[in-house]
Amino acid sequence: MSPSKQPALGSWARRVDGALVAEPRDERELTEVVHVLADRRVALHRDIALSRARLDVIELVAAESMTVGAGAGVVLKDLDAHLKPHRLTVGPLSPAAMSLRLGEFLEGPYAGLRSIPGGRLEPVCTSLTAITADGRRLETSRAPRSAAGPDLSALVLGADGRMALVTRAVVRCMPFPERDVRVAFSFPSAQAFVSAMQRCLAEGFWPWRVHADSKSGRVLAEVRWAASVGSVERDRELLSRCVEEAGGRGAGEAEREGPVSVEHESTWDAVRASLEQGRALQLFRLSLTTVVARGDVEGVPLNEPTGWTSLGGRLLALDARGVFGGAP
Repeated sequence: MSPSKQPALGSWARRVDGALVAEPRDERELTEVVHVLADRRVALHRDIALSRARLDVIELVAAESMTVGAGAGVVLKDLDAHLKPHRLTVGPLSPAAMSLRLGEFLEGPYAGLRSIPGGRLEPVCTSLTAITADGRRLETSRAPRSAAGPDLSALVLGADGRMALVTRAVVRCMPFPERDVRVAFSFPSAQAFVSAMQRCLAEGFWPWRVHADSKSGRVLAEVRWAASVGSVERDRELLSRCVEEAGGRGAGEAEREGPVSVEHESTWDAVRASLEQGRALQLFRLSLTTVVARGDVEGVPLNEPTGWTSLGGRLLALDARGVFGGAP
């Protein structure tokens, strides 16, 4: 886009290192951005970038419901620091996820998901507010988890900002852990390690992160989890039992610093294959079927746009004027 078009776009448009950026101050101004871009036939992601850094308000923490409203521009590690005095946390997210703004985390490849006990994944938000391609305000319901019916949040989570642009979300928090426990184990094989992790996940153990490395034909793993004082020994006993059933045993101190690399959404089979090849991995967001892994492992890089199904392509017809740039 030529610089001559910039004045007509609005005061929220500015140039950063030669690139045109829309930086609205609030939801009303973001709605104006969408309308003006549609009128000017200018597309986000293609002709102009979007920054929601100024939508960074953190609302009052609701201690009883353990929720907090936050703007899309709030960085997750800053939100977590804000929650700490209230003895709450956003939960077990990976380092790369914690560095994202809330809107990026919800719309991007992480799809706003985190692990919960039972080896499942759930969205970090209970509801969200977003602006659609025609400038309308979408606000999803704060229904209980047991409620039936469609959840419109699914149209936004992981859609890379092509369906709607998040402005605010209500984040479901977790109690701040009383204890941060780390225990190291040694396994006779990568398969034994994977079997033990899947077994303990299925039985309710909730690891926040795991460092695994292959040494002298065995896999040495440090498992870290957060727990209340009363549950530490119960969790330790469950984990130890699953490890022993897989042929593992306790070990000394394991290395805690893993390779610094791109995070991938990967499978347990890929984790096993990497460990069999002597690679070191850090594992986050552990579920029964998938993990977020740092290290040399096969998987979907989480710094790239999400894939689009045929359904996703059809839903993009809702943005007939291409204001959000079409499929990535």
